[in-house]
Amino acid sequence: MSVAEEYRKIYEKEICGEFKQEIAVYDEEDEFYVYQPLSHNCTYSCTAGCNHDCYKRLGRLMRKNIIFYCYGEEEIVTKFKKGRLQDLAKAIKSAYRSRLPKRQPKQDGLPSEVLLDAIIQSIVPDAYKIAVRTIFRQDDNNEIKGYDLTYFTNQDGEITLWLGQAKLGGKQYCKNGILEDLKMKYEKLYLAKQIYFLADKPMELTEEGKQIADLLDELNILNADKSDNMRAERLMQFLAENNIKICIPCLLAYEKKEVYRDISKLKEKVESEIGWAKKVFKEHLQFNDIKPRLIFIIFPLDDVDALRGDEGFYAELC
Repeated sequence: MSVAEEYRKIYEKEICGEFKQEIAVYDEEDEFYVYQPLSHNCTYSCTAGCNHDCYKRLGRLMRKNIIFYCYGEEEIVTKFKKGRLQDLAKAIKSAYRSRLPKRQPKQDGLPSEVLLDAIIQSIVPDAYKIAVRTIFRQDDNNEIKGYDLTYFTNQDGEITLWLGQAKLGGKQYCKNGILEDLKMKYEKLYLAKQIYFLADKPMELTEEGKQIADLLDELNILNADKSDNMRAERLMQFLAENNIKICIPCLLAYEKKEVYRDISKLKEKVESEIGWAKKVFKEHLQFNDIKPRLIFIIFPLDDVDALRGDEGFYAELC
C-alpha cells in the first residue's frame, strides 16, 4: 500500500465519516451543491434530551484536523505506525504548539484554515499537499503568507493546483475579505512568488506530491536569474503547456442563524445563500492574468463566537 493510500485510509477513519455530515457546498461551475441539516446548528431541530451544545462536536472535529493540517502525508503515516498519535488530545496540543506560530487566540485565521482543509480533504479524496506550509517561515521569520490551502490533484493526467482562501466571522467580513484576497492573490506575480517559494520544500509528501514539486522546483531554478515578471511569465507558460489548471475553493463560514430556524426550509435557505454568493462574485470579481475555477463553500453558522470559543474549537488548546 502506498503512502497516499495509507494516509487516505487514516483520514477516512479519523475525520471523513463524521465531517461529511457537517458541510454545505456549492460549486459554481457545475451548479452543484450538497447540504446537510448541520448538527452543530441543531438548536431548532434536535430531539429531546440534547443539550444544544452541538457546536462543540464541530469544534472537536476541526481541532482534530489540526494534526492533518500541520503534518505532511508521510509524517502522518509514520506517526500512526509508531503509535505517536494514539493519544489524539496530546498529539493535537503538540502540533498546535510546535508547528503553528504564536497567534492571538480566537482572533486568528486558524479555525477557518483548518475547516477549509478538512472540507477539501473530505470532498476531494485524491488531493495531495504541495508543501507542508506550517513549518516554513518568511524572511522576516513570520509564518508564510499566501494561500490558506495548497493542494494538487492529478486525475488521469490532468493536474489541478488547489489554492484556497477561507474566512470565518460575520457575513459582511467574509464577503469583503474573500473578495480582497481574490483580487490581490490571484494574479501572476503573486501566484509565481508563492508557487516558487513552496516548490523547493516538498518535505514529508507523498510520491505524487514530490513529483509535482520537483517539476516546479526545476522551473524555479532555471529562471532564478530572471526578473520577477519573467519568472511569472515562465510559470504561466509552464502551466499552459502542461495543461495545469488552477482551482480556488473559497470558504465563507459566517453567522446566519435564520438558515436553521425552520429545518423544513433548509434547502430553500441554503439556495438563497448560494444565490447571494453567485451575485456578489459575478458583480465584483474579474481576473486579468489567470482563469481559475472557483468553488464557493457556503457554511452558515448559528454562533461563530461559540464555535471559536473555549468550549468550541479552542477547547483544550489554550
